[in-house]
Amino acid sequence: MLLDGKEDRQQFASVTGLNPSRLIIPQQIHSTNVSVIRAAGRVNNLDGVFSANPDLICSVQVADCLPIYFVHKSEVVFGLVHAGWRGLVNGILWKSSKLLMDHGHSTNEFEVLIGPSIKSCCFEVSDDVVNQFNPAFVENKGNGKYRIDLQEMALNQLMSSGFQKDNITVLSDCTSCKEGKYHSYRRNGKKAGRMIGLLGIK
Repeated sequence: MLLDGKEDRQQFASVTGLNPSRLIIPQQIHSTNVSVIRAAGRVNNLDGVFSANPDLICSVQVADCLPIYFVHKSEVVFGLVHAGWRGLVNGILWKSSKLLMDHGHSTNEFEVLIGPSIKSCCFEVSDDVVNQFNPAFVENKGNGKYRIDLQEMALNQLMSSGFQKDNITVLSDCTSCKEGKYHSYRRNGKKAGRMIGLLGIK
């Protein structure tokens, strides 16, 4: 849903039949910070929130970055990660895996969804940035320009962290390509709105 701000996030929850007072609302900073959250409300300096409380709803906002959803197959354990390119290159998915294992969970017991995000057709970087990426996910376009496949990069990191490929779904839409359907910071710059991802237990 195309929304911007705290009020719109709460409106989205209401429209979908969810109580806005159940929302976990992270202050996202393009970090690798992830945590288990036990109470609703705002939480500072986090880009991944996990919970085992069925009364809570995880949320993130995105506009090209990857929203990545985690749901345990048999237990009430779930989480939502905002994975921008900085988070990916610095290990937010490995940290998410470690967090789950530190709390006694096996990564192969989780279903994972990578939501709509910018694809390599629209995510281009220059010489000053490209060295931060694994070359396996870089396409050299010449003239000092490179395309990066963030979705494939995230999929690879998830599998390297113990999540099973058969349990991972990737939604292949490119947020930058599909104007009118998705907000995109790469396409619209600072005027771009944000999309809200929510995850909870019915």
